[in-house]
Amino acid sequence: MKTTVTTSTGEYPVITGHGILKDFADLTQICREGTKAAVVTDDNVAPLWLDRLLSVLPDGTLRYVIPHGEKSKNWTLAGELLEKLAADGFCRDDTLVALGGGVVGDITGFVASVYMRGVPYVQVPTTLLAAIDSSVGGKTAVDLKAGKNLAGRIYPPKAVVCDLDTLATLPRSEWKCGLGEAVKYAVLAGGEIFDIMESGAGAENLERLIDLCVDYKRRIVEADENEGGLRRLLNLGHTVGHAIEAESALGFPHGVCVAMGIKVIARASVSAGYLPKDEYLRISALLQKYGFPECPYPLRSVIMHAAHDKKISGGKINAVVIRGIGRCETVPMTLDELKEFVS
Repeated sequence: MKTTVTTSTGEYPVITGHGILKDFADLTQICREGTKAAVVTDDNVAPLWLDRLLSVLPDGTLRYVIPHGEKSKNWTLAGELLEKLAADGFCRDDTLVALGGGVVGDITGFVASVYMRGVPYVQVPTTLLAAIDSSVGGKTAVDLKAGKNLAGRIYPPKAVVCDLDTLATLPRSEWKCGLGEAVKYAVLAGGEIFDIMESGAGAENLERLIDLCVDYKRRIVEADENEGGLRRLLNLGHTVGHAIEAESALGFPHGVCVAMGIKVIARASVSAGYLPKDEYLRISALLQKYGFPECPYPLRSVIMHAAHDKKISGGKINAVVIRGIGRCETVPMTLDELKEFVS
């Protein structure tokens, strides 16, 4: 399946399928004469898929293996990658390749966006979360001590190549992270995505689920690339989710925190009269189906972390509330109003 995303700077394909890593060079056309590539991956993915990718790239392709996990998405490691690229003679026409999940994709995209004021990069997602969400849309970032993703740019990739075979090696915890983001798309879009999730996401409908989520995000991103309005809907569950991540000191993975955030917002939305009770029960049942826990922390203390949320504008957070399955909207709230809303 190929989905084309149109951006302010051009178009890029999102290609999904089984066994397509062997065709990577042909699909992306990155190995032009006189240019080279550099692959960034992590120490979990490297033993599984790095050699497979390097086998279809020219001899001498650079490779950088970083520690896995959110703690690697930091300013220091980004600087080290930039210094290594410079020392290895990486040029403006060369291409970075992000082989991994959301952390690898975010930091690689960020490095690509600032090295020599911008070099091409390609996303090769190897997790469900990256396949359906973070590899598409051009958001790149590193975390600061004050909060997640506070340094970053919107910088679209040249291509996204998702070999579904890589998802077969996912540990259960990473699979669950992706399902948290899939629940987000189910609530946002409703329709077939919700139906698939409600009936049970599995091998038989995985490609269809990924393609539907990518196409939904494509439509949102094309309408609002720089997150001036509509794209804020994609933050459903994230304001509370990021706050839960901070409260847990990254003890809970991102996708699980998003799912917990969706449950908090769904409960608050029904209490405020936004969300009909029957639709709240369907959302709640979906979260329970995939084993997502309740937020274990007092919500008033959790929400204090939202003071550093990058979505604050004019002293207010654009909170995403749920009017129904497939019907969400943003409501500007002060931090105190958000605390009252979720408590």
